[in-house]
Order: sequence, then structure tokens, then C-alpha cells
Amino acid sequence: MQFCRSIGLILVLVSCATKQPPGPVSEVGNFEVQTPDLAFQSQSLDHLTIAVVGINDFHGSLLPRVRKLPDGREVQSGGAPVLFSMIRRLHAEMKGNVLVIDAGDEWQGTLESNSSKGATVVDFFNRLGVHGAAIGNHEFDFDLSTLKKRAVEARYPYLASNIFYKKTKNRIKWNNVFPSRVLKIAGIRVGVIGVSTQQTPSTTRYDTVKHLEFVDPVPEILKEIGALRKSGAQAVIVTAHAGTRCEENSALRSWGLWKEGDRIGSCESEDEISRLADRMDPTLLNGIVAGHTHQPIHHFINKIPVIEGEAYNQYFNVIYLTFERENGRLLPELTRIEGLIPICSKVFDGTNHCDVRRLPKGASPALVDARFHGAPVVPSPEVEAWLKPIEESTDRFRKEVLGESGLPLFHSRDQESPFANLVADVLREKGRADFALVNSGGIRTSLDAGPITYDGLFRALPFDNILQVVELSGAELKLMFRIATSGGHGTVGISGLKIKIRALDLPAKREDLNGDGNMEVWEADRMLEIRTSSGGMIEDQKRYRLATFDFLLNGGDDLAWFMERIRSRNVQKNYSGYCRDLVSDHIRKKRKINTAEEPLVDPRNPRIVMVRE
Repeated sequence: MQFCRSIGLILVLVSCATKQPPGPVSEVGNFEVQTPDLAFQSQSLDHLTIAVVGINDFHGSLLPRVRKLPDGREVQSGGAPVLFSMIRRLHAEMKGNVLVIDAGDEWQGTLESNSSKGATVVDFFNRLGVHGAAIGNHEFDFDLSTLKKRAVEARYPYLASNIFYKKTKNRIKWNNVFPSRVLKIAGIRVGVIGVSTQQTPSTTRYDTVKHLEFVDPVPEILKEIGALRKSGAQAVIVTAHAGTRCEENSALRSWGLWKEGDRIGSCESEDEISRLADRMDPTLLNGIVAGHTHQPIHHFINKIPVIEGEAYNQYFNVIYLTFERENGRLLPELTRIEGLIPICSKVFDGTNHCDVRRLPKGASPALVDARFHGAPVVPSPEVEAWLKPIEESTDRFRKEVLGESGLPLFHSRDQESPFANLVADVLREKGRADFALVNSGGIRTSLDAGPITYDGLFRALPFDNILQVVELSGAELKLMFRIATSGGHGTVGISGLKIKIRALDLPAKREDLNGDGNMEVWEADRMLEIRTSSGGMIEDQKRYRLATFDFLLNGGDDLAWFMERIRSRNVQKNYSGYCRDLVSDHIRKKRKINTAEEPLVDPRNPRIVMVRE
């Protein structure tokens, strides 16, 4: 096998299948990371390499994302035609020895997907040749009958080893849904096990899943590994709608070829996938395709390759597994990860990506043709033709300009957000409430300053949330906000209130609120102070009206225990229309929002103060 050279501070392996000149070298911080010119394959005739493509959190992103440069030019990234073209290139290189594995959250998020309740995405995944998919929490967003219908339409299996019925303690049995499957490729048998996040009940519509239990996946994975190995599987991977977060450094968002031992940073040890990997035998579990956390991951955790490609069809990763041809034995010393691979047909000159978010502030570089493994990236005409009528059917809605934002409608789960404040203000006004509360996860992206289109607003607010108003005592309001600001789901958007909370990255004391003997994240107490926006006290015995999403009042984001204590007659549900449309009506009426004169986040008078003491 050809030896590969060390570059910079980390060992970056170029393809050992070729003696062509190496690909471009990107200087990133203290690292020089070489972009692979070809797929990784062993040169030995005694070896066979297969590629496991990992995609995750597609969220209906059939069309490319369009972002603007400071000079006004628009830049496209992602999109189904480009992803299809790049995967086809990999198929050609690998002589078809490619598995495409999805880690869930396929449908929810765009007009072109939501208008068909995800059917268009399943159609595209069938065309793409997906081999198996995990079930994400947002697969439950529409309703259970829709999920089951999409599963039947798929020409690939959905995989779920850790979803059980609460009442019977039996694993779910739905058409085309299995705990694991054996996939055969080039004579190699690869077992794939599916896992859904245990956070699912608090991160989708609780009513849809309240009869289901999402159990600790580790015992279920171990059972499936045993059965798969017994049936002859020569490698086993997990596709998991669960993830982690890894150290932010120069290598994290670089496109390179990585091996076990490369120093690319550590990952959070207490996150779901890190805990899962640490409890596995790396000789029995040979890879994990992860999701849910929308993070860039191309790391070896406990010697197991783990990949996650952020979200919204902007990036993907590949795990290369190499076997002995004679006996099918996996050679872990030849396992490689390629990633983070940008999905681009044009890239910024001097880089290998098209992500406007990664450019230095104020930069507007030229765009040049993208290349993937030495070949030009050309969007698939076949997929473009298929996508055209889908795009045209939503054009009338997508292109409507609702109004304008003077400042960026920034959204972050880690700090006060102008977008979340906007939504909270609208809910409070429409619900004629004293206060309003919006969960951070209900808003999916930021919007640039300038024109606001309905398409942009839909991508930011894809969930079909309904405005509801609940009447609470001051004591109940304080308890609800304590849970909402516990840190498990980021910060919140509020209206009519000011709060001080302990910073989300600092530890906080916990109390066993539900008495189950466990100290869970939602039981952390970060609340230091809560007052009205004018500085008034919240009186324990006084009654207040709180406007919010039905998602929260149905128990989402860990509010199920709290809502069980609230009388149903205290919840007013007679509001029509989605919250997204209430916000769009507000923008149409105002025409210009979030101006320098009236910012939605005022640094001189913040609604949320993070305390670091």
C-alpha cells in the first residue's frame, strides 16, 4: 500500500489509490489540510474498500440555500441536484461499492417538502439510492399516520432499535421499519442498526409520541450486534438520530481525509453519541452516522469513526471501510473518514467551499467552478428536471416579499435573539396576553438584513405551531420559566418580561422536581430573577396570561411534567392560523422591522441577561 505523507500538525492521508498529484492545500489556522483528489481505496489487489456516505438532518432541503455576499451577489449552497451529482461521482470511483445512510430528520423544514408532508424528500431519497435511514424526532411532527405512509413509500428501510410501546414494552412493528438490516455490497455483509434520540418526546409533538418510549439504545444495539454478527455481518454501523458537539478548532470545518489518532479535537463526553460510542467495543461496532445536533463531526470516538454533516444538505461525510477480499475481514487500520465535504457547484476562489458563513467579515471573493475528487461538479439535469414542477408549485408563496429587516434577524440558541423576540412580540399581541414565551428550537435559522421573503420566513419557522394562551398564577409562571430556561434546549424568546439566568455553559443546581430519583437537565435551576419589562415583580398569587406555541403547552421541550399540573380549562385554544402566518401578517403590516432606531434586541435594555458569576 502506498504510504501517505504528513502535512502540518496533523497526519492527513491522501488517497492511496492513485499516484496523481495531490489536491489543493488549504491553510486553516495552524493546520494545512489537503483536500482529497480521489476517493480513498487500498491499492492492494487483496483488499476491497467500500464507502459509507453519511447524510443527516436534510430537513426538506431539496432546493439550494441562497445567501448574499456583502457586494450583493447571491451564492447557492447545497440542493438535491448537486448532492445527487457528487454521490454519482463517488459511485463511479468506487465501482458502485457505496452505501448511502441517512441519520434522520428528512422532511420537516421547507415549502417544497412540507407541502407534501415529506413525500417529495422520500421520492428524492429513492432516486439518490439511500440504503437505510434512522427515524428523527421531526419525522413525528406531522402525525404518526404520515410517518407510516412515508415509510411504506420508501425503497429503503427505516431503522429503529430503541422505540417501544410504553404499555406493552414491545418494540414497534410498522411496515418497512426494522431494528436493523443486513446490506450486501460487493460480497460484503454490512449490518446497519437504527437509533432515535431519547430526547424525541420533548423535541416533537408530545401527543404524537406519548404512547411510545425511546429507551437507552446501548442494550438494544448490543443485542442487534450479536444477532447481526451471528447472521454473518462482517461490519456493523449505527445510524443514529442523536449526536454530539466537538471542539471548535481549525480542523473541525476542514475537508480532509482523517484516520484514527489524528489530533482534530475532542468531543463532549456526556452527549448521546459520545456516551454511546464509549460504551461500545470498537472491534464490533465499526462506524456511526450521527445527526440531530446539526454539528460538523468527522472524529474517531473510542476508535469508532463518527460522522455528522451539520444540517440542511450543506455538507456530507464518508467513512471508508476496507476488507480482505479472501475472507471479508475488516481492516480497521485502513478505516478513514473523508469530510467535511461541501455540497457546491461553485466555490469561493482560493477555498474548497461555498459557505458564506465561513468567510471573513466583509469578504466578497470570486466564485469558481467546484471540483469533487478531480471532476467538475455539475448539478444533475435529471434531478433538476424532476425538481422543476415541485419548485414551480411553491413559487407563488416562496417569492413573496413580506417586508424588510433593517438589521439581521439573527437567531442563536445561546443568547438573546432578535428573531425569537419578534415571534414572542407577535404572539403576545395577537393573544392579548401579559407575556409571551417562544422556545429556541422553534426557530431554525437566521435571516439577513434586507427583504424578507415568505420562503425565508418558512425556513426559519417551518413548524405548524398554533398560538395558545394559558392562564397561570405568578408561582406557576416562575416554575414554567425555570424549566424553560434550564439550558437543555437553549435560551428562549420572551415578550413583556425581563429575566436574569445563570449562563448556559455553567453548571447549575438541580432538584428532583418530578420525584423519579433522577436529576435531569430540565430540572436545573438557572433562574436568578424574573420581572415584568417595566421592572415590576411577578406576584405569586396574581393570575397572568401567557401566549406561546401549542408545542410547549402540549409538553414539548421538557414541559410535560409541568403541564400535567395545569388545568386544561386554563388553556385557550381558539386561535386560528399558524404562528408563522401571524408573523408574516405582522411583517406585511409593519413593512420594516428590526431597525437601528427600534432594534428587537436592545443592548442598553436587554430582555435576557446571562450571569457568569
